[in-house]
This record gives sequence, structure tokens and C-alpha cells, in this order.
Amino acid sequence: MIENALVEEDVDETPEFINPDDAVEVQVDDDVPMEDDGEEEIGDMDFAEKEPVVDMSVTQLDSHQGPVYAVASFLDETNDTSTLTIISGGGDDKAFLHKMNTGSTPTTVPLEYAHSDSVSCVALNLAYVSTDLSKTPRLAAVGAYDGAIVIYDPDTGAKLQNLEGPTDVEWICFHPKGGAVLLAGSAADNTVWMFHVPMNKCLQVFVGHEAAVTAGAFSPDGKWALSASTDGTVRVWAPRTGQSKHVFRLGDDTGGAGLTCLATNGGSDGQLIIVGAEDGQAHVCHIGTKKVVASLRHYEIPTTTDEMELPMSVEAVGFAAPSVNPNWCATGGVDGQLKIWDLANEDGTHAISSMAGITRLQWHATQPWVFISTTEGSVHVWDARDGKLLRSLTGHTDVINDLHVTFSDQGRNAVIVSGSDDQSVRLFEVDSASVLQN
Repeated sequence: MIENALVEEDVDETPEFINPDDAVEVQVDDDVPMEDDGEEEIGDMDFAEKEPVVDMSVTQLDSHQGPVYAVASFLDETNDTSTLTIISGGGDDKAFLHKMNTGSTPTTVPLEYAHSDSVSCVALNLAYVSTDLSKTPRLAAVGAYDGAIVIYDPDTGAKLQNLEGPTDVEWICFHPKGGAVLLAGSAADNTVWMFHVPMNKCLQVFVGHEAAVTAGAFSPDGKWALSASTDGTVRVWAPRTGQSKHVFRLGDDTGGAGLTCLATNGGSDGQLIIVGAEDGQAHVCHIGTKKVVASLRHYEIPTTTDEMELPMSVEAVGFAAPSVNPNWCATGGVDGQLKIWDLANEDGTHAISSMAGITRLQWHATQPWVFISTTEGSVHVWDARDGKLLRSLTGHTDVINDLHVTFSDQGRNAVIVSGSDDQSVRLFEVDSASVLQN
């Protein structure tokens, strides 16, 4: 059921929209039981080799010598030429810029800053930059656990500047209006920093969280900075003054579970946000009304449990594009479940079994489809309407840590960029026309 969540100075009396008891379980027919050949001595067992993974990627980038933790991409389409820009960072303390033009071999540029700890996050402002580069230059940002935030030219890979910021950097993102302002969150000192990149100036340090800041973003209209923390709260900040304008306290009287992920731009007005939590719940909040719209029970806790750790945490959340359905959202967890929620229809909820833990999800720009990455190294494309598996893309041999999907030809084609513990960045392509035909 939807559980009431506590909000500072507000009691949410919004009607309950969703009843997970109505969820429809969609099973994937690949769970084949193993044959029992009887007991054998361990020394006599003949361990079968794993079948090789079929590589369905169109491009594999092997610049990293450690796990790849973060990827970001942008597709420039000009006349008959397309240029894909990718930036990646990982556990080898390095970041790379990759460029791919139509019909040419990919080029990779090592980004020069010598980090002393893992590169945890990367971002590009290219989607927010106008053609007038005198207002805002094209920028790429790299953040690491050594506290360094480094800005590069995304066309050449040249280092532009270093930003002095928090003790470590957990996530970064650019302002959607112009792309000149960068937001960064810290897991070590529980702060959020805001920089004006062209001026090389720290504009604000937002202080108030009592634990690690795990996720954040600007609101789609650019008026607010948002942050989610393991202290169980989402804070809404005023960028100009640095003040906390509202705190969503998401939990019960004993305190909220740690928050893991955040997504924006939900609802018909774009003011809904959704966060995932370590206790198997996700919470949908409205920025404008300061109300909790729903608390969604993604993981159903068994009535009888032993001491083993339960796969509860919700690790990925997202809203469908408003043109698809402004009331749809999705949650993905370590339990291997992708759940689709209809915030306006209590009968519109169903669950999809991916058979492996979900690490990231992203909705298609124009179709009711959800892209997910998994702990087994595969990427799946699911139809949110009926739970059908549209594509299963393999190639990685280990956990996929990050996923980013860009769209070309007015959303007809999807280019999927993924980074994995297998030390590779891979590209997959999905042609919407062929999916619809099948």
C-alpha cells in the first residue's frame, strides 16, 4: 500500500493512487531449473566453463584499466554528419574523452588531470548550450573522490580549469538553463556546492544534510537545487540565497531510510521528483505544493525473515516523458524488479522481473519503453505497457555501473552508452522502427 510520509510542517493528505496488491508479475521464461546429478566429492567435480557472452555492442572502448563508474554522452546531428561525444571515468583514477563521427574510427583522448582517487562522476553541458558560445562555452566536467572537479573542452579534451570544492565528489550536474552553472554533491562532508564555471567562482555551499549527499539535480525550470541524502531527506534549495526552502522527511517516526537516487521532471507540470531508498521504497514529491504524492513499496518485505541481508534497496528511478504519459514512473532495485507505476490509476501498476539486480534505468524519449542496466552485465529494453522484453543486449561480462541513452532522428534511434566493472565502455544501438515491426 502507499504509506504516508512525514514532511516538515506538512501532513500529506493526498489521496492514495497506487495499490501494489494489484501488481501483475511478468515472468521471463529463462529460469531453467538445474538437473540434480547426485552428490559428488568436491575434488571430483568437473566445473563447466561459462558460455561466452555474445557481444551485441557496435563499439567497445577499452581505454580504462579499472572499473568504469561513470559515463555521459551527447549526439550532435548536423546535416548528414553525426558526432557522438562520450566522457568516462573509473576506478583507475582516470577520465577519457571519446569522439565518434559517422563512418570513422573512434578517437580517445586521455584527460590530463592526475587524480589520486576514483573518478566517480562526469557530466556534459552540450544539451543546454545555445549556438552562441559567447554566452556559455561547451563544457565537460569530471568529479572524483579526491575532491577534484576538473573542467575540460569536450571537443578537444584540453583542460580549462580546476574548481575548489568539497572533500569528495559523489555526483555533478549542469544547470538546464544555459549550462554555465555546475552543482556537485559530497558524501564525505554532507554538502552541496554550486559553481559558475565561466567565472571560476563558487556561488553557494548548501549546508544542512546530516549524512552523505547521494544524488542531486536542478529542477527542470532551473529555479531550485535539489539534493537527496542518506539522512532520509530531500532538500529544496534556493540557488540565489543558499537557503533551504523545504525539507521532505521521508520515513516514519523512527527516521527515514537512506536515499540512493533521484529523478526529476515528472507530472504534467514537470514539478514531480522521485527518490529511491535503501528500505525498498520510493517517494514521489511535488516541489511546488511541498507535498508527498506517494510512497511506493517497491520491495515487499517477507513476513518471516532470517538474518540474511534482504535485497531491498531501490537503485534507479525515473519518469516517462510527458508526451508518453506524465503520470508514469519506474523503480528498479537490487531485487531484480522493474516496477512501473501509474500515479493516476490505481490499477495501472505492474512488475517486471529482470532476473538480475538493476543499477540504472532511463525512459525512451518518445516511446513507452524503459532501458535498464543490470548486475549481470546486460542491457534490457522493456515495454512499460505490458511488460514485454523488447531487446536484451549483451557484451559486458560484469556489473554495469552507469548507463546513458541518447536519441537520434527525432527519437527513432537510441544510442546506449554503458560503463562496466569489466573495464570497458560499450555502445549499443536500438532502431525503434525494427522494434515496432516485431
